[in-house]
Amino acid sequence: ERAQATPAEQAMLDAAMRYDQQLSGYYKLQNTRPQLIGFSLADSPVGLAAWIYALFQDVSDSGGDPESVFSADALLDDIMMYWLPNTGASSARLYWEGMREMMKGGMPSSPMRTPAGISMFPGEQLRLSRRWAERRFADLVHFNELEQGGHFAALEQPASFVDEVRSTFRTLR
Repeated sequence: ERAQATPAEQAMLDAAMRYDQQLSGYYKLQNTRPQLIGFSLADSPVGLAAWIYALFQDVSDSGGDPESVFSADALLDDIMMYWLPNTGASSARLYWEGMREMMKGGMPSSPMRTPAGISMFPGEQLRLSRRWAERRFADLVHFNELEQGGHFAALEQPASFVDEVRSTFRTLR
């Protein structure tokens, strides 16, 4: 894939490699040992807060400073949504469950035929070019690269996120 990649796609692959090598520890732990981290998240409010804050540092479009994008109240609200119902373990287990399902079916051999809309936010760690998206989704009804936002786009850039959802569904009317 890298040999045929455009310069922009090369940058996407480099960012994905950096993410995999430096920032994906949380994903790998949740994917392989969810109960291990789950017990820790359930037992320690400080541990849970640090875990979630680190995610906001790593996968938001904040340059590692989530408080430049999110208010302290928004960050604490998000942390409390995990702490109060004690869902740290179940949220970690979701990764493990998802990977098990993916491994059962393997990678799809043909493009997905369901209509799809893709909004690429620059702070997202794993990104697709339009060319790659068109190979994966046979009915790509919307594709847009935005100027701001990351993995938590709905929280980071709510107006842009709503516009993207509307643009996607507008094509399906």
